[in-house]
Amino acid sequence: MEELGETLFLLSSADRMKLLTEIRGGDLRLTDLAKKLTATAQETSKHLGRLVEGGMVEKGTGGSYRMTSYGNVIFDLMPSLKFMSSHQKYFLTHDISSLPRQFILRIGELEGNSYVDHVTNVINECQHLLGMAQQKFYWISDQPLPWAISRPFPESMLVRAIMQSDLPPKGYQLAREVIGPRAELRFADKVKVGIAVNEKMGGVVFPDLAGRTDFSCGFIGYTSDFQRWCSDLFERYWENARKAWPSQLQAYSR
Repeated sequence: MEELGETLFLLSSADRMKLLTEIRGGDLRLTDLAKKLTATAQETSKHLGRLVEGGMVEKGTGGSYRMTSYGNVIFDLMPSLKFMSSHQKYFLTHDISSLPRQFILRIGELEGNSYVDHVTNVINECQHLLGMAQQKFYWISDQPLPWAISRPFPESMLVRAIMQSDLPPKGYQLAREVIGPRAELRFADKVKVGIAVNEKMGGVVFPDLAGRTDFSCGFIGYTSDFQRWCSDLFERYWENARKAWPSQLQAYSR
């Protein structure tokens, strides 16, 4: 725990975080780093000394500073901490512990996001995702959403959806109106996370503290990292979802 406390202390300084960011971009000398920090050489040297002592950076023979392999790993973990702390209020009322552990560790990939508040806005963003899709559209929901959109999809477009296994026939019919007759369907006993993702962007909502999918607020992202996180999580759930149709929907499975 002492080592962890020391690491957290090193990362608690905005100046040291800026130094790490600058050094990560390329080896730099003290004078260059002082200019980027808009600090004196003495102040900058003091911060660098602590980073060197903590094993995050090292001084080369030419006098420039570079990241160590340890420092690179610690730096790569920062986006996840930054994402969680930036949205502390949200995660105090939402529980992501049901996510596969690897996706919790990767949650910093959602950093390039827009926070969407109110269920109407969430639904509109999901409709936007569907409307833009040309190559693929993945969807997870515990219930069909009241989308005011239906469209013919390109023949080559991959459409997949995971629905909760207690989906009633009326709900299935509503879902088909959105995703079309060619969409592949699988089922899960309990859907907690809501995902909509196409080949360029993604959206995700997390469960509340009671474990219910909360469409009243969530995140939308246009970065490749955000899209990949949503797509990878969908595919993980897709692998584990059942192909067998629930009894109340057997009449529609043929």
